[in-house]
Amino acid sequence: MTLLLENVSLQIDRNPILEQISFRLPVGQVLVVLGKSGAGKSKLLEVIAGLLRNQSGRIVFGGRDLSALSPQEREIGFVFQDYALFPHMTAEENILFGLQARQAPIREQTKWLNAVAVELKIDHLLKRFPAELSGGQQQRVALARCMVLRPEVLLLDEPLSALDAASRERLALLMKKIQKKYRVTMLYVTHDHNEARFMGDQVLVVDQGRVVQMGSPEEIFACPVSRFVAHFTATRNILPGRIRERCGEGQALVEVVGTQLVSTSFPAQGEDVWVCIRPENFSFVEASSVAPPQQMSDKISGKIPGETTSENIISGYRISQIISQSGVTVLVELLNRGARLMVFVAHREIEQRGLLVNKEVELAVPANHVHCLPRQPEDIYCRPE
Repeated sequence: MTLLLENVSLQIDRNPILEQISFRLPVGQVLVVLGKSGAGKSKLLEVIAGLLRNQSGRIVFGGRDLSALSPQEREIGFVFQDYALFPHMTAEENILFGLQARQAPIREQTKWLNAVAVELKIDHLLKRFPAELSGGQQQRVALARCMVLRPEVLLLDEPLSALDAASRERLALLMKKIQKKYRVTMLYVTHDHNEARFMGDQVLVVDQGRVVQMGSPEEIFACPVSRFVAHFTATRNILPGRIRERCGEGQALVEVVGTQLVSTSFPAQGEDVWVCIRPENFSFVEASSVAPPQQMSDKISGKIPGETTSENIISGYRISQIISQSGVTVLVELLNRGARLMVFVAHREIEQRGLLVNKEVELAVPANHVHCLPRQPEDIYCRPE
């Protein structure tokens, strides 16, 4: 079975909220909906659940058009961002609410309560009220309330946003495990890039109610189709460049802030480009032993026999800041002639390489991680965020 949206649009007070949303999600997959606040992510879930009625288009699951059905008839699970637990009910009563509304047999209620509570590791919390639970525990109760109904489609609206980093990581692992075990088709709204990469089989990027790009997490993060997607997916390094040479082997020589780089991802037409390089795709290297850019250009144009090089070496950058991140990651900011690069490295590499502020360094980046987007003459210079 497939969840299919065809040209779904929504207006509220004559204001367009969703415009011509279309996608196809196979059964058992997770689609992460990624976008800024106000982009229409939550409204998309509410339309699919039937809480809001779309003005046009179709919502189809398993060959059945859900568009005209009530939320109860659609049998879709929904975990809200604020959990929406009944404060006067215990965790057990909250979890069983839906089954009791369906007048499910007591044996069935007990069976699924126990199974889901053990799966979500909340079996020891069933007699507590929501006010006595932590945010992570409340989220598990809200998830259990949906899971006991055994929905084939589960919608989650930023389910981890109110949790601390450690709780987010634990619950994300648990949700991924349960989703795979029960093969639930899931739509998962977030604005967190790490969640999107971890949870999603596919990622849908929306902006101002429109689909901007859809694909696997690898495609979205490695090959954004626009400067907006590149910015939003934390590419961080987006610099103006110009294609100097295109080659028949699917490579191009691109000039960016005085450096020439080989790229394997570039537009078919136009010379002015935005050069996008993710901070995790750089590596620090010792004094360059790789051919300089002009020799790389000669190689890819066939002037020098031998294999083409796929590794670019960038020189002349000096470390301006070293900023510790969560986990084992360090963000290093480098400057050269007004241009800025942001690079992720591991903590241990800072000591091993003796990386210090004001030290001049060399970087390597593979050609397949130099992604170029078309740039219009009127585009303003785009500094990393």
